[in-house]
Amino acid sequence: MAAAATRNRRFLMEAMWTRFLPATRQVAAWLAAGAIGEVRQLHVDFGFRCGWDPDSRLLSPALAGGALLDVGIYTLDYAHLVFGRQPASFTAKAHLGETGVDEQTAILASYPTGALATLTCAVRTSTPHQVWIHGTNGRIHVPDFWRATTATLMADGKDAQTVTLPFAGNGYEYQAIEVARCVREGRRESDLMPLSETLATMHTLDAIRAQIGLRYPMDPIAAKGT
Repeated sequence: MAAAATRNRRFLMEAMWTRFLPATRQVAAWLAAGAIGEVRQLHVDFGFRCGWDPDSRLLSPALAGGALLDVGIYTLDYAHLVFGRQPASFTAKAHLGETGVDEQTAILASYPTGALATLTCAVRTSTPHQVWIHGTNGRIHVPDFWRATTATLMADGKDAQTVTLPFAGNGYEYQAIEVARCVREGRRESDLMPLSETLATMHTLDAIRAQIGLRYPMDPIAAKGT
């Protein structure tokens, strides 16, 4: 898709709607301003307990089910937002359930600065859906990060600052506003969600799947019977 868009000089952007939420943009602004110093640790979780239906998109291998691709992508995207790059290395562990997909996955990622990120996701275990960013001079907390309407900055030596930025609609409108801006300006991709980042994250997801042994029937390896 990215190659086709480039070849045909057309706009294309991943619909990573949480990236464009006002609360997320506020967190990005705090980080860019160095409000908590150098980021040293990031913790993101996104888990929920779905009903048991082995043929559903969440649990069926034929529909690329599992926690990693459904909600784990949100945790990885937040890590890229915070660190501006994919991890230098990572260790991933998962529980592959009865249907063969990952019902829960945990990732410990490291970055060249020595910073660490712990990212967890699940489709059969409920978790708080929080982001904690710890820096050398403070920390940031984002509850319900994937649909965030608040964020709190706790800079060392200062009173905590909580911003409340509720949705104007259902939250999806902010990515649409970004697309409209880019199209008006004649851009072919968004600098807030560039295609290079989308492709890099896809490569990371593939590498995580290889490490945890998550295979789908449509995978090239599976198709070859290896």
